[in-house]
Parts: sequence; structure tokens; C-alpha cells
Amino acid sequence: MRVVRHWDDPSAPPSPMAFARLFGSDARRRLEHVSLLNATCLSGVTLLLLGGAWLPPQGSTAKENSLALGVATLGLAVFSAGFLAQLSIGFFGRPRVFLPRPFRDVKPDVPAAPTPVLRVEGDMAEISVRRDEADSYAQLRRYKVYVDGERVGDLRPGETCRRTVSPGTHTVQVKISWCSSPPLSVGVSEGERQELVCRAVPGVESDPVAMFTRRQALLILRRA
Repeated sequence: MRVVRHWDDPSAPPSPMAFARLFGSDARRRLEHVSLLNATCLSGVTLLLLGGAWLPPQGSTAKENSLALGVATLGLAVFSAGFLAQLSIGFFGRPRVFLPRPFRDVKPDVPAAPTPVLRVEGDMAEISVRRDEADSYAQLRRYKVYVDGERVGDLRPGETCRRTVSPGTHTVQVKISWCSSPPLSVGVSEGERQELVCRAVPGVESDPVAMFTRRQALLILRRA
């Protein structure tokens, strides 16, 4: 059971998702962007297990802990609410409030038009890096943009950083804390502007160990 990580990058590594085969491609794309509901389900399961661990074993003469029962019941309710909301978004696309604005009206795939080569005045070139406005990871923090190892700007969701460079091949990378994207080599000719887009790997919001297990590939940087 797999779902493609990016809308327009079918070669990206697949991300596992429960019950993926029950949904069509449009529904899978919607579910890919509701990490809040994934976190809700995981929180519910955590509370359910925590409350269950406090309850006395079956047949025990120990007094039942009402607080533990309440925690377990709350966990079951939270998990059920998150799971039902995921099913609703998968089959019906609602409630839309859980979807980022750009993905509330998902339409079928259409072939992407070739990206025109943008021109820059003079004998220099330009590299432009935009942070995807739908990126829900660490929204209150900025990604640091590096060109040839030099920090050239910071990005919040929807923001763009531009850097004038000499014609040739340059290495671009985005970082946050000790995590980063793989370095991307970008070739630009005289007067050309290369546009890139970055974001976190979808689903890392609900993966508490991603900052350690995916330290050098937590962020994605690709051509727009």
C-alpha cells in the first residue's frame, strides 16, 4: 500500500499509507496533505495504550483506576475522530478545513506545460528558491538557503529567496537545524533564471524520529 509523495514527481520514493488501495489517485493526494489527522490518530493510540497500561489486569482484585479509564476512553475517541475524518476526506473530500488551501479542490492530473526559460538582465544569472506555501512542517521556523555553501536567505512558507550568480554550475541546499535536503546541482547560463521549490517530505510532521533517521533528506529541493 503506497502513495506517491509529490503531486508532480512520480519518481519520488513512495510513502506508506493505511488503506491506500481503498482510494483513487485524487483521494490519495488529499490524504497526503492531512498530516494533522495522522498526528491525531497517533495521539489517540498513544493515549489508549497509556490508559490501558494503568488499568489493572483482568481478574485482578486491585481497585480500578478511574483516571486510567478516562485516558483510555479519551484516546479511543480521539483515534476514532481522526480515522473517520480521514475516511471522509478520502471518499468525499470533506471536511476541507483540514486541507491546505491549494489542495481543497483537487483536480485530475493534467500534463504539465514545459517551464519557460526566464531571462535575467546583464551577463549574470539568477537562482530563485521558493518554499512551498502548502508545506506544513515547522511553519513558524525558516528554512536556511545555501548556494555554494554560502547562506543567502531564509524562507517561511510561500516566501522566495533570489541569488544572483555567475553563469555555470552551482550547488543549492536548504537546511533547518541539523537537517537538510540533498545538495542539488543547478546549471545556469548567462541571463538565465533557474527557479527551485523546497518543502519538507510529506508526513514527517507525524514522525517523531524523522529528524534523526532522515537527517540529510528531511527536506526536498527540486526544480519548479
